[in-house]
Amino acid sequence: AFTVLNMKEKQIIYLFAMLLGISFAACVEDTGNYSYENPDVVAPIIKSGIDENYSVLVLENLVIDPTIEGDESQYDYVWYAFPGTVTSSAPNDTLGVSKKLDCTISMEPGTYQLVFKVTDKSNGTSAFYKSKLVVASFFSEGYYILKYENGYTDVDFIDRNGELNVDILKTINGESLSGKPIRGTYEYNQYAYYVYDAEGNRTRKNLQPAYMICTDEDLGIYEGTSMKQLKRWNDAFLEVPAVKKPQGVWATTSGFMLMNNNAVHFAYLGGGGGGHFGYAYPNDDMQLNSMVTAGSSSCLCYDDRAGEFVGYYVQKHYPIKNAIESASPLSLKPVGEVYFTNCDLIYMGVQPYSSTSVGGTYAIVKDRTTGVASLWQINVGVMQNYYAVYDKGYRGLTIPASFDVVNGKVFAVQGYGVLSTPPAYSGVIYYSKGDNVVHYYNPSNQTEKKNMISIPADEEIVYIAHSSDPSTVTPVDVFSILSNKDGNWVLRTYNREGATPDINPKAVHTYTGKGVAKNFIYRNSGTRITY
Repeated sequence: AFTVLNMKEKQIIYLFAMLLGISFAACVEDTGNYSYENPDVVAPIIKSGIDENYSVLVLENLVIDPTIEGDESQYDYVWYAFPGTVTSSAPNDTLGVSKKLDCTISMEPGTYQLVFKVTDKSNGTSAFYKSKLVVASFFSEGYYILKYENGYTDVDFIDRNGELNVDILKTINGESLSGKPIRGTYEYNQYAYYVYDAEGNRTRKNLQPAYMICTDEDLGIYEGTSMKQLKRWNDAFLEVPAVKKPQGVWATTSGFMLMNNNAVHFAYLGGGGGGHFGYAYPNDDMQLNSMVTAGSSSCLCYDDRAGEFVGYYVQKHYPIKNAIESASPLSLKPVGEVYFTNCDLIYMGVQPYSSTSVGGTYAIVKDRTTGVASLWQINVGVMQNYYAVYDKGYRGLTIPASFDVVNGKVFAVQGYGVLSTPPAYSGVIYYSKGDNVVHYYNPSNQTEKKNMISIPADEEIVYIAHSSDPSTVTPVDVFSILSNKDGNWVLRTYNREGATPDINPKAVHTYTGKGVAKNFIYRNSGTRITY
């Protein structure tokens, strides 16, 4: 457990976040590019002292002291960084002009190619050493706990060092959000907005990170690096909705989607404007469920009234209810009928991997007439072809009537990164029935594992997630359980057991804080991944 930060510590966090809002500048001004020369046998030799990978926070100091063979005084040195993962003719920042790099990193968060160049003064030959440099903000890695306390919603942040930073919305912006929390979401580079200078001139900031939080009374949009507030409900729309009934906000890989009063609004990068949500899409007398999965520029919803799926695509201003024939992605065609109707949605969730919404959507529905439950695996991305359902030809997998997954209240799908080439229904569905126990349903072999993890009986599980991404420098593979107890939240993290869906029941870390938690987001600085 962690203690609440004192006022001085809060001021430090506040100052740090404000510093992140300033314009970033290179450590040493340099607008030129460097020509590469092929080193020959008389080129300098870099012996040791440089690693292949570096990770540093914005405003932290980076020190690298390499060893050079021979008389070090006869060489010229330069350190510079290219944005991205390969060197190119793109602009670079010069970080230092001496053998030892000792620089306060002030570039914007992102991945860079760090290059060390050594040139022999006598013959002009050069040697190079390239490393990967990941620059992150203080808020780029950790757990964001969305909670409710004393009539307001705020966020407690567990940073990469396991330290608890409480009420970061109020600490940084001076106020929390009114109302009870519904959902928070993040996208690392798909938000755009305008900033104004002292003379009123505006500049569009494009490809920006954003963290959005929706309560039952308000919406907060925050800059994803500093958590500085950008917009609230009254200035977040091209036209503020006449009825204020927020139902949630979701990140896509091209922007954001917000649901209000059973209507969908998109804010997407290709739409221009100043970071506003557009006009409501037609509702067609639907009752939209609060469970949603997002695609690149679309979202899959569920109409509780008709009991069937409905899709929305940002470039088509109407709901999509077409079913499709699905022999392969190249032969999709409408069949003129929905796969089913008059069903209750039990669960819908996406397998997350590498980015916000990549992976397959798993959905469990139950026929209102027959009582038969079935599992569907859906590719949300095909909605750009104006189809709402694509289940890879399986047309639903019947779930045995004895399985408890149909009684689940809290769900999560196993992360997509567990398998590089997953077969159909490869992801297990973890679930809790609103108590203190986690089980899972494995559709690939039609089995259930009961009582996989139990936490103390006086706690109620409210959110679970399996975060998995093997592509990072330090692979991500963590299972997390969020629960409430007597007006306080508890977060536990666990390790998965080998290549199985089983979770080691012994908690690796346990964090506690004040307030009733709704859910959490886990962010990792080495990837786009957000949960």
